[in-house]
Amino acid sequence: MSTSGVFIAIGNEVHKGLLFAWSERLQILIELPMFAVFILLLGPLLGQGNQIAAGHLRWTLDSSRTSILVVWFIPFVFFYMQVVKMFWRLLGEIQAGTIEQVYLSPLPSWLVVAAGRVVAALVETTVVAGATYGIVRVFAPLHVGWTLAALVPAVFIVMAGAGVSLVIAGATLVWKRIQMVNDTVLMLVFLFSAAAVPLIGVPGWWATASRAFPLTSGVASLYRVMFLHKAVTTAWGMGGLVWLALTAGGYLGAGVLVFGLGERTARRRGTLSRY
Repeated sequence: MSTSGVFIAIGNEVHKGLLFAWSERLQILIELPMFAVFILLLGPLLGQGNQIAAGHLRWTLDSSRTSILVVWFIPFVFFYMQVVKMFWRLLGEIQAGTIEQVYLSPLPSWLVVAAGRVVAALVETTVVAGATYGIVRVFAPLHVGWTLAALVPAVFIVMAGAGVSLVIAGATLVWKRIQMVNDTVLMLVFLFSAAAVPLIGVPGWWATASRAFPLTSGVASLYRVMFLHKAVTTAWGMGGLVWLALTAGGYLGAGVLVFGLGERTARRRGTLSRY
């Protein structure tokens, strides 16, 4: 396949993914204030366990803590947009009987499935993140050291998110109704990524286990770059470039593998487009 053909095929999938995203604009608008409210309600509670237990909690938004919370939460928004909407889009195509269109492209099926969803998720995340940032900033000043170096962990976060979504997609092709599994995965990713930033105290085993989760290293790297002003090229430690690359590459590779296995299983059973 020529280079121009590759770009045309990917461009078509990106266009299709954006059309799906546009069709869900009302849902995104409904969800948008919920993200901001979540941050505004959670912010005053973080690190206040003793005050809550004693019944002396003072409901105030700490600027530093809220800023870190926003930077922790925005990568999760991308994960949510990528993984959840990949599941529903694929399930919708299975129910509509249009999933076979994936095989009309000369590109690998996993790339066809992932390409449009990644771009759509990035566009949706940009809109939601911008609006959330603006709403939260009305109630608390945010101090985030935005820098181009943050694009490095952002790229690895996108890779890891694409990998996890392909794992979910592969499982969807075989078992179809896995929404609870999908939600459980996202909940665990969200909770264990808390070890990446100094918002709450976590046990040692929690911090150790969190390193295997797809979002933790990316969030830790963003925190180091934006708040500690450390070089993004730092190799080791939580959020280090080596572990960040290994985690993202590992999840992407696992996603391609699991999607391929799920695809072959569904085609062998003759259930690829049967709900």
